[in-house]
Amino acid sequence: MKQLRSPRHRTLIAVIVAARQAAGLTQRQLAAKLKRSNSFVWKLEAGERQLNVLEFIEIARVLGVKASKLMVDIEA
Repeated sequence: MKQLRSPRHRTLIAVIVAARQAAGLTQRQLAAKLKRSNSFVWKLEAGERQLNVLEFIEIARVLGVKASKLMVDIEA
């Protein structure tokens, strides 16, 4: 089943973007904290790439939220 750009994938992206904004970070700042390229965050937020679970957990950690909290937001 294709997941990229599915409704659930768009929800995942929206939750991550909201958490990034709540943390007061730009895409560039998040990328720097993750030690990733700017394009990593841009492609993620544009819906052009999927996350694996380890990347998801790392993003949550950098944003100062529990991955489980983000999962609850995705499921809601």
